Amino acid sequence: MPGTTTDRMALAAAAARSPAARAPRFAWRMRSGAVIAALGALLVVSLVLATVLGSVPVPMSSLVTAATSPPSEWGPNEAILMQVRIPRVVTAAVVGAGLAMAGVAMQTALRNPLAEPYLLGISSGASFGAVSVILLGVSLALPLAAFIGGLAALAATLLLGRMRGSAQATRVILAGVAVTALFSAFTSLTIFRSRDNDSYRQVLHWLLGSLSSVTWSSAAIAAVSLVLFGGALIVIHRLLDVLLLGDEEIHSLGLDAKRARAGVLVPASLLAAGMVSVSGSIGFVGLIVPHIVRRTARFSQRGLLVASAIAGAVLLVLADAASRFVVAPQELPVGIMTAVLGAIVFAGIMLQRNREVA
Repeated sequence: MPGTTTDRMALAAAAARSPAARAPRFAWRMRSGAVIAALGALLVVSLVLATVLGSVPVPMSSLVTAATSPPSEWGPNEAILMQVRIPRVVTAAVVGAGLAMAGVAMQTALRNPLAEPYLLGISSGASFGAVSVILLGVSLALPLAAFIGGLAALAATLLLGRMRGSAQATRVILAGVAVTALFSAFTSLTIFRSRDNDSYRQVLHWLLGSLSSVTWSSAAIAAVSLVLFGGALIVIHRLLDVLLLGDEEIHSLGLDAKRARAGVLVPASLLAAGMVSVSGSIGFVGLIVPHIVRRTARFSQRGLLVASAIAGAVLLVLADAASRFVVAPQELPVGIMTAVLGAIVFAGIMLQRNREVA
């Protein structure tokens, strides 16, 4: 029997190409494809419902009119749709997709099922940048300040995680916890030192996560981030497959585990920063969505990224729609909705796993 690594890899490759190995692979690919198709259909339904439902219900005919007529022919309903509802729904879908994709990448890169986009301090850094400009009265620079704050927190986390020359997953996670606490303290200090009480409501909405004031510009910022950094994760999906192995196995393939991990964490963190820069701190989407999707079918990493993006979009669109009705006529910040849903879903997953182990 061949004893070299090359021989064993050749035998494994030959076995993978055999008809017996291809049949199960075809079956799980069919199932994962069916799940993605079902999620896509659910997303379309969710987008339509979230667009026409709200404090002012809008008939479906107005949606058709807004899509097929020039602005000069719009009535009040069409104006509501094009200037308020559709930008908000589109932003919710894009942000949900981006956060879910970032969650998949971080859980894989750090090999930690509790990893999410805010684990590396991105949310707390973005919050510090956003709160600073809000209290300074320059809210027009809010997305840029939030993005820069998120990048600063990411840089601090990676630097702290590499202080001893290696960026092991556990060290990066601990560094993220420390950076999160530091930037949260900076944010609290900034609020405490401010004498402008008129900005507190806007600050609170940002910290809780809200889509109530998004515009087409917000949707564009989120969409560009999703295309650039989410697309980068799709392109490097094979690197995600490699990171499912242990560090020793990665080194045996001739790769540097530290660089491979950073090659995934950087675009994932940039993606999360882009989402947070327009939505505020919306938690749990990047944590629970990958767990839910993994339980529906067996996916490749590329398929998992796509399915999680669609599921994340559905979750945030529906959560944002529900937030308009829970405490009507007031509106609940969507970050509260996702936190409640996330806690319930995650608790259910943990209880089910405990029963399976028992």
